[in-house]
Amino acid sequence: MKKLLLILIILLQGCIRDNPKIRIVNDGDTVIDSIEVFAHPLNKTVFRNIKPHERKNGIISFKGIPKQDGGIGMYIYYEGKPKLKGLSYYTNGGSLDYGFIVTIENDTILVESPSFMF
Repeated sequence: MKKLLLILIILLQGCIRDNPKIRIVNDGDTVIDSIEVFAHPLNKTVFRNIKPHERKNGIISFKGIPKQDGGIGMYIYYEGKPKLKGLSYYTNGGSLDYGFIVTIENDTILVESPSFMF
């Protein structure tokens, strides 16, 4: 039983990613001032001036995240007004997702977490 538990823990740790990728896609008709993506508020990835039909790629940094559970979120700024969106949950200080594709339309925000990333 102890061996089975140890194997399970090792397998789960192999699934945890420290820096999942993110792609922002602006499929709307307006410029997005900026987007801040974070697992910790002191360690943000910032995308600025995203024009209509533009894509931007980056990573979500897990630097300095303690080995605990939490959430990945993002602020989207249109005309200086922030909109908070939750992306995912992380465990043991790392993401279980390879990455995210966030598509922003005129009135909708879509979040995908594919099994592979760009």
